Amino acid sequence: MTLHLLARPHHPATPASGMVWKMLFDRQHALLHRRACPAFAAGVAALGLRREEVPQVGRLSQLVYQRTGWTLRPVGGPLSEPAYYAALAQRELPLVTRLRTFAEFDRPAHGVDLFSEVMGRLPLLLEPGYAQALEALGQAWALATTPAATALLRRFTRATFELGLLAPAGEKPQLYGFTLLTSARHLHAAAAAPAESLQPLAGATRQLRLLGAPAAGLLPEVGAQPYFVAHDWAQLLAEVRHLGAELTQAQRPAPAPHALPLVAAAVAGRASSFAQRTNELRQAS
Repeated sequence: MTLHLLARPHHPATPASGMVWKMLFDRQHALLHRRACPAFAAGVAALGLRREEVPQVGRLSQLVYQRTGWTLRPVGGPLSEPAYYAALAQRELPLVTRLRTFAEFDRPAHGVDLFSEVMGRLPLLLEPGYAQALEALGQAWALATTPAATALLRRFTRATFELGLLAPAGEKPQLYGFTLLTSARHLHAAAAAPAESLQPLAGATRQLRLLGAPAAGLLPEVGAQPYFVAHDWAQLLAEVRHLGAELTQAQRPAPAPHALPLVAAAVAGRASSFAQRTNELRQAS
């Protein structure tokens, strides 16, 4: 039996949870009208997500596995970064199954819940190009073996898969980042961002290396970062692979710092020996 059939997660099947889901669903769909990339709406329809029903993770797991080969990994709360990226590298998507309450309507505990996970991650996972880029992101974690490399990977994830925009040639940028699709606060910030904050995704890794990285598990301040715009999923995948190349380069040992001084010392030693031998010959003559 495959892993996607093993877990039996649940969420509170109560009238209150149904009302929370319905209100969140209605609000986000109103906010995302003409702002989300077309693949998002197509994915929502393909998954059968509706305002009237809190989705059953088991049904979604079957559907996603059949459509993509990815396994949903139900969890009670966010995983550690190593566990999360390792899961992506194996084509497993961790999915928090707890639905927020009314008391945390705008800010769920730990920043994620069933609504944000399902609406923010699953619709685009049905896009083969997006899924391939997400898998490559998970594989990049194995290359992040230093604090600086880990910080760069974290910053890249935030700037793309969480806060990224998509704009085919000549079209207006639309949202695809997980956080933009599920957070009204971040969506409004992106919509109000000045034109100069929208930057092409090509070369983003180089630019992000110069920026400070947020702490693990924390989002950057709203509006405090550039928004990188990809032409398509192929460009997103290409930039993820460029990130991998940068991380690989960072692991290579630097040239031995004493190589040149040692050569100079050897030359100086030979010159000294030659001078000493010359003096000896003169004295002998």
